[in-house]
Amino acid sequence: MKIKSISHAGITVRDFDKAVRWYWEVFRMPLVSVSEMSRDELAKMKDLYRLDDCSLKLGFLLGPKGGVIEIFEFSRTEEMDHAWNRPGITHFTLDVKNINGWHKKLSARTDVTILTPPKNTDGNEWFFFRDPDGNLIELIDLKFNYFALRRLGKIAGFFLRKGPMKAYYA
Repeated sequence: MKIKSISHAGITVRDFDKAVRWYWEVFRMPLVSVSEMSRDELAKMKDLYRLDDCSLKLGFLLGPKGGVIEIFEFSRTEEMDHAWNRPGITHFTLDVKNINGWHKKLSARTDVTILTPPKNTDGNEWFFFRDPDGNLIELIDLKFNYFALRRLGKIAGFFLRKGPMKAYYA
């Protein structure tokens, strides 16, 4: 058995509607699904969310080529430091072109916190910022590495598993 692709990344936001607008305005990611869970429904999932007496609104934002960001808004957030966000996703990354253009565009926004200037590592250009809810996002331009990862990834993975990364598979 094998995975077909990475399906989605999930993030928690304070204001669902505001997050939907922000991700559309900045990345043109449309909301394609919305659902809600009542307090009673969420109580049945306490082992997962570890929150009492709250409801949940969630939705999917569609990215290019089928990538999805799932957003969660809980009606109570005072316990969030002890629940859904630990341990878990550290950040998500969007593959883009023109890092300097993106950096300039996002630097002009008052609802974005830029954390790094554009950097270059092994030919990849990238930078980190936080969305209005503090979620950590990386934008990366993989340049030639995009082709290498997409086209040669399986072949490279095979040789790395048999060679330098062999100890991880023993």
